[in-house]
Order: sequence, then structure tokens, then C-alpha cells
Amino acid sequence: MITIDELASLIRQEMRGKLPKDTQIDENTRLDSLGLSSLQVSEVVFTLEDEHGVEFDPARAANAQTLGDLLALGNSVLETR
Repeated sequence: MITIDELASLIRQEMRGKLPKDTQIDENTRLDSLGLSSLQVSEVVFTLEDEHGVEFDPARAANAQTLGDLLALGNSVLETR
């Protein structure tokens, strides 16, 4: 199962210190509010895929607006394998 803490950690890593430490990250956090580029979002998705041995639906991943969307997508893929 992918957790919000795992996802938040990956995002902080991808932002390379550019995200203030006190930034709240939860399921309702919009990806665009974090300042992530589409490439950075893709990197987070690729990392999750590699770590969990799954493949996300590219169209659904590209349409994710919030961290909750990414969590739901990832966990739905994990449930079906």
C-alpha cells in the first residue's frame, strides 16, 4: 500500500529542498500548488512504479490533480495485481 507519507517523502526529494519544511502535504494537496513540473510528477510516478513493481495507467496518472488522486491510482493498481 502506498501511503501519504511515502508520497510526501518522494515529493520532498524531487523538489530538492525547494519546498518549505512546514508545507502541509495531505490527500487534498494539489500537485500544481507544490510547484511540481509535469516531469517531476512523472518522476514521482516512475519511482512509485519501480518501488512497488506495478505500472500506472499513463492517462490517469497524467490527469491526477491531487496527491489523493495519485494515491488512489497507485493503490488501485496494487489491489489488482
